[in-house]
Amino acid sequence: MSTQEIPGTNIPDRPSGPTGDQSVSNKQESFSGKVIRNTLFNVVGSLWSIALRFFMAKYIFDHIGNERHGVWFVVGILTGYFGLLDFGLARSFDKFFAEYHTKRDYDRFNKVFNIGFVFYFLFSVITIGVIFLLYEPLMSMLGLSRDRVSTELFQESAFAMIGSVIIFGLGMSTSVFGMMMIGLQRMDIFNKISISFSILGAVGTLIVLEAGYGLRGLVVNNGIIVVLGGAVNVMAAYHLVPTLKFNPFMAEWEMFRKMFNFGTKLQVAKLANLLAFQLNAWLISAFLHVGMVTPYGFATGFIGSVRNVLLMLPSAVIPATSELESRNEKERSLEFYDRGTRYLVLFGTPICTFSIVTASLVMLAWLGPEYKLLTESVWVVQILAIGYYANLSTGVATGVAVGMGKPEYEMKFGIMLAIFSLVLCVGLVYFIGFYGPAVGSTISLTVCALYYYKLFHRYLKQPMIPFLTRMYGMPILISTLAGLVISVLQWQLVNTFEPVSRLPILAVIILEGLVFSALYIFLILRTSYMDAYDLNLFRRYLEKFGLR
Repeated sequence: MSTQEIPGTNIPDRPSGPTGDQSVSNKQESFSGKVIRNTLFNVVGSLWSIALRFFMAKYIFDHIGNERHGVWFVVGILTGYFGLLDFGLARSFDKFFAEYHTKRDYDRFNKVFNIGFVFYFLFSVITIGVIFLLYEPLMSMLGLSRDRVSTELFQESAFAMIGSVIIFGLGMSTSVFGMMMIGLQRMDIFNKISISFSILGAVGTLIVLEAGYGLRGLVVNNGIIVVLGGAVNVMAAYHLVPTLKFNPFMAEWEMFRKMFNFGTKLQVAKLANLLAFQLNAWLISAFLHVGMVTPYGFATGFIGSVRNVLLMLPSAVIPATSELESRNEKERSLEFYDRGTRYLVLFGTPICTFSIVTASLVMLAWLGPEYKLLTESVWVVQILAIGYYANLSTGVATGVAVGMGKPEYEMKFGIMLAIFSLVLCVGLVYFIGFYGPAVGSTISLTVCALYYYKLFHRYLKQPMIPFLTRMYGMPILISTLAGLVISVLQWQLVNTFEPVSRLPILAVIILEGLVFSALYIFLILRTSYMDAYDLNLFRRYLEKFGLR
């Protein structure tokens, strides 16, 4: 039987059953098709999000100003922190929806669905009530108290905070329908809906800002999009699962406890991620000034988007591994982990390296030479890129472990990351200032990524150092060489042509990207990093998309 075109299907032949080897091949092709389709749609969805953010962030900044843009950024982070209060239940839906759908156990599937709806509805009501009571103390913690900002800015900030939390609650009430699509491995539908409503959201943003509604208009626009998007998600979920039953009384305590125990172990890691990726804006606002949040936000907006795109590569891992584990196909799970990590590192290493080298040009093209804090944003991008790379490179390992039913490793990782982030980021913002949180995050993320690998490989009973050397050594070496080459090229081009407007700068970035990509591909193909299976896989998909 021939190998299939997805990591994890390259295993020895199995005995043929009554329908022969063809049934096994079809099942593998079905699994292969789902993972590849989901990955591609997640990447496309993430790329679209980056493109939209690229064009909208500066537009919003120009229309609402530095302080209000800082408020908009910080309030967005606040709603992210409220998401922590679900005790990690959201992560458990990927596994349990996938598991019960694979087993065709629709009684338990419907119990999981109704647990999700009841829990998030009650969760939303409580969250909205809390924010009404405590919004002023929260605003003081963010440096937005009445004695630190103008009365007008305080009122707008209060409206943004309360309104955003209400919108958050509305979105959470219907979030289980989107989680169902992910658990069913229908990220194609989920991303089509997300992209469609992001377009509507962008149009709405243009309308409210051009009409002069400012920060308040942005909040109202978000509310309309969330309500309409939630309604479409509900219809899509019922179309995918005709046997879906809405009955809150099906929310069984034993099932909830099982999901809760699974989710709470992931909650620690979720908290740690928010600390590592979002705490810094709070620290800058509280220790320095809310206006300094904006350059930091621009930097994390760019390099965070790069990270998010790369994390889309292993985004289908949890439901896919859950499917394999429910079929007791552990050999394929291990192969899935090995090849998945290789592909993530293969693409992630050069992209992060290129982001570091071209950060000054990218931020100049995005923000323009007139932006006074451009240098600060560039330095933050370059510092964080190293830590973000270390963190994203464990994406396959964390997804496979959760799919195998081992969330405790992510919990231990999260505890360590939370401690490191708090101590280093708080300490360094005090001693170093603006760049302190970025340095603290990078150190924390790098050390804790190594710690996670150590935990997971101890469970797999596989040596860690040879694995890391095999996965990372050659891509890092070749990316570094290619990065040095385009650094010299960039210095020559910038000093010769002195580009200051967006189109010439983008032309330089594209030229550097072509040179970097050609050099990286040429050198990596001269090594043994990819085997015949990998080369055949890429060759097939290049032909499929007409690129070969």
